[in-house]
Amino acid sequence: MKKRFVVPLTGAEQQALNSAYHHGEKTALRRRAHAILLSSQGHTINQISEILQVRRDAVSRWLKQWELSGLDGLIDKPRSGRTPILDDGDHQRLQELVAKQPHQIRTLPARLHEETGKTVSTVTLRRALKKITIVSSASDIH
Repeated sequence: MKKRFVVPLTGAEQQALNSAYHHGEKTALRRRAHAILLSSQGHTINQISEILQVRRDAVSRWLKQWELSGLDGLIDKPRSGRTPILDDGDHQRLQELVAKQPHQIRTLPARLHEETGKTVSTVTLRRALKKITIVSSASDIH
């Protein structure tokens, strides 16, 4: 089997990868930067796979992404998802409702529906409450 490594890194690339590895916001970016650094040090894909506890094909894909796009190739791209039911204004209103009547958490879905016309599940409501750091109140919802 042919061994594959990244091409030797420039000083700027080395610095950028080290920064991403040590200070990257997301775990995935830190792991991918680490993989590129390991490859530049002569570690094989199999060794990197074992060190990082990821599949071999993932390491191979990261090396290709690095070769094609540099550091940008290692960053997760935005993904589509469902549009949030509650917007920032709804979160603000939810916070106001909880502040006014903190012991009436169970009535929030109905009150929110009255005001906004939006129907929210208790799961969505819990998530929204966590977002606005009212974690302890969210546990009152069953």
